[in-house]
Amino acid sequence: MGLISVEQAATILGVSRATAYRMAREQRIPTVRWMRRGLRIHAEKLQQMIDDAAADSMRLAGGMSEETECHTREPIHRIGGSLSPRQMESELDALLELPTTRRQKR
Repeated sequence: MGLISVEQAATILGVSRATAYRMAREQRIPTVRWMRRGLRIHAEKLQQMIDDAAADSMRLAGGMSEETECHTREPIHRIGGSLSPRQMESELDALLELPTTRRQKR
């Protein structure tokens, strides 16, 4: 398991050195005391923490959805691969046959 300095962790996190030390003191980042020379950060655990936070952030922002259900009223036509010319023609004919309404002149 690789260990990095708090300064290197600060660079990775994009925060100041003081903020990185505060995060270590508050146990918000994975640390270990190393040979009386101070704190070291578990590099792999830090990267995993960043990846997990990014995935959570994307999910909360709507970037990734747990749902696979479509909420429209349109019917879903499940077909494998590309449409054949005959299937494409029938799909287009069905679309053209949709009723249209005209506004009456007053």
